[in-house]
Amino acid sequence: MENSKIPLEEAWNAWKNCLNGKDKNSIFQQIATMFWDTAIFRLIVKGRQIQIEKKPEDPKINSALHSFIDRNYFQAQAAYIRRITDNSYDLTGKQGVYSINALIKNIALYREELTREEYFELRNIEYDYKKIEKAEKEFCQKQPLEKGFFIPHQYDWHSIVDVHKNFDRLSGTCSEKRTRKDKIEGKFFTGLQNKLSNCRLVTNHVDQYIAHSATPTSRKMKNVDANNVTFNLIWESQENIFKVADFLSLILFSEGHLALAIENPNFYKYWETPLFEKTDIEDIRTSLIDYRNETEKWSSEGTDQIWNWLDL
Repeated sequence: MENSKIPLEEAWNAWKNCLNGKDKNSIFQQIATMFWDTAIFRLIVKGRQIQIEKKPEDPKINSALHSFIDRNYFQAQAAYIRRITDNSYDLTGKQGVYSINALIKNIALYREELTREEYFELRNIEYDYKKIEKAEKEFCQKQPLEKGFFIPHQYDWHSIVDVHKNFDRLSGTCSEKRTRKDKIEGKFFTGLQNKLSNCRLVTNHVDQYIAHSATPTSRKMKNVDANNVTFNLIWESQENIFKVADFLSLILFSEGHLALAIENPNFYKYWETPLFEKTDIEDIRTSLIDYRNETEKWSSEGTDQIWNWLDL
């Protein structure tokens, strides 16, 4: 699928919205949910381990409940990884998606236009740090010697030097050889995509086992083995996703992120409280009985209802 090109300034805003926007599908909105779900899952696993250590021969753990938790957490996280690293669509256009690979491909599309000079203009940063250094020196010379003082942000030339150094690395040059027309090297884009390579196993798993129900023949032809995707691989993929996304956010917009936000003061409230007491078991059991009776009707009445629906 071809990337549709929009003006560079519009593309820059699209990159920012993709990474750090308030839309629930933006990359860091998705990462925040993914990491919080993982934090909660790890608390559950820790609680499970505590119960096993207390009574290894018969821990107070409901196997059906915890199998349900494990299965749904795994599938949800795998689907998140598939979405955030989606490589099937472009960032912009009618079928645009917010994904890291879509973002990397779109930035690469503007490699020729995104020169050092344009990069500084888009970031609204003064190109010549020596002018700011001179202005800072003049400001300092005007301050009384007997008092301490703060240097205003507009005289911060050190951050400009840091941005130049970052672009030196992106363009494969050095301070002595830098020019306004320097461009980002192609290996920057392939390198970031390669960093996400372990996510492909997860993506293939989702395509074959979660989003689609691939036949044994299909899975064999694509060499997809369900056993290759483990919780550890899920967590390694999450780590690489965060590192690449945070790197892009810092390089493009100087916006860093905390991987896992600080929990709310009420976060641990009622964790120790069971969903129901032993005396509630019979009442709870009726819920399962009601659902079984409902599904049995599907068996006993379903065939006749389908015949009637088909009008045959």
